[in-house]
Amino acid sequence: MRKEAGIQGSGFRIQQGGRSAGRWAALLAVIMAAGCASPKAAQFTDADWVSHSTTGRGAYERGDYRRAEEAYGRAERRAKALDDADALAVAAVNRAVCLVAAGRADAALAGVEEALADGRVSPGRRAELMVAGARAAAAAGKADEALARAEAALKLEPEAALKAQAQLARGAAWLAKKDAAAAEQALAELSGKEWGRLPASIRAEEAVLRAQIAAAEKKPTVAMSWQDKAAARWKKAGRLPEMARALAEAGRQAKAADDLAGACDRFRRAARSLWAQGFGPEAVRTLEEGVSCAERLKDEAVAKKMADLFVTFKEEQRLEK
Repeated sequence: MRKEAGIQGSGFRIQQGGRSAGRWAALLAVIMAAGCASPKAAQFTDADWVSHSTTGRGAYERGDYRRAEEAYGRAERRAKALDDADALAVAAVNRAVCLVAAGRADAALAGVEEALADGRVSPGRRAELMVAGARAAAAAGKADEALARAEAALKLEPEAALKAQAQLARGAAWLAKKDAAAAEQALAELSGKEWGRLPASIRAEEAVLRAQIAAAEKKPTVAMSWQDKAAARWKKAGRLPEMARALAEAGRQAKAADDLAGACDRFRRAARSLWAQGFGPEAVRTLEEGVSCAERLKDEAVAKKMADLFVTFKEEQRLEK
């Protein structure tokens, strides 16, 4: 297959010549948002491989991780049929991100290992696989393995976006080991200017991890601020499910900081967004958190907004039946 320059997204390598996207669900609620975008990814032109990858990308962006994983599984099988080691590596990275997001980190690791076993994988693709493995290991609760994989990837001197992903994996692993200072140091391996030059999806992951570090340090106001930044960055990246979930997490941190009005506002907005995106049960759970805050706040205007949104949910649900 002919290969051309393309774009990787967020630990999530989309070979379509379009924008990258991704997300990572890391251990202790650190998103594997695989939100990185490497500027020089390969693009593959086999029609079947591209079709499966396009399907996977669309499903992932809608938050349908099961269908995304299945589509990238088909891309893996097509790559095997073509005997193309790099195409298999790319599909394995994408599928790993989907599996981690779906809570199947061990399966993600297995797929990464299979692709890594092929000695023909190019250095760039090998580094991507190693970082994907680090993130999957962290999500599987294997912090030491995650650190070893990330550090091995960094020895390959990857480009900036992949380096950022590796440091995010290291930070998440250190946080899982309850070493917030080491997690912070991992992020400090890139300067503020370096982070600022990266795509919005990677910067959203950075904000999420910084929020997690602040929460671990019992600094809910700081954590809330970082989650608000994460939401804005996910929105800029076009990742609306992550945007809404970051808003909800900002609401939880606002609640922990005893900012009940701020918590209610964020829960309501998050619930409304999740509902509009088709995540009904999650939207209802988030709204229930908001209702609980409103009850403590004892503000009639806020309580009415919550009640009105609940009525809207019920009415739209009735109309869909």
